Amino acid sequence: MQMSRRKQFKGICHDILGTFVSRYNDHDGYWSLGQYVALLECLGEKQAQLKLTDTTETPDSRVIAASQEYYRGAVQRLMEANSMPQVWLANATIKVSIIAPAKVACDIEIISDLGRTYRSECTITVWPHDPVIERRRADGFGPSNQKGR
Repeated sequence: MQMSRRKQFKGICHDILGTFVSRYNDHDGYWSLGQYVALLECLGEKQAQLKLTDTTETPDSRVIAASQEYYRGAVQRLMEANSMPQVWLANATIKVSIIAPAKVACDIEIISDLGRTYRSECTITVWPHDPVIERRRADGFGPSNQKGR
């Protein structure tokens, strides 16, 4: 039997961020990151934050709320797969920040019960979601359709 370690949070950060920025991360058939950028531009804001541990506050946006719920469960599933107790997770957030036209910085931060911070980050090209020029995904791919199976 392999003993779990808190340093496994580093791998969880990497894996979660990889699926988060993936083109397969869709909501209602459209790429979620494009929808986040369109929402931020509409609100005149530069950053959105998904809280993966605090379930008391519900975001106003459907796409943010759905992603927050999905990735909250994904962190829990990965911890369980690594035999990590849930009490080791003190806080977890994903941030999406517009840093330039068509450039977005995404990062995930997990804080353990001992106060250690684990992070993963990347910069990606993202245009705001525009249903006039985009085609909706019709198949069953993307976190919005996986529901943690």
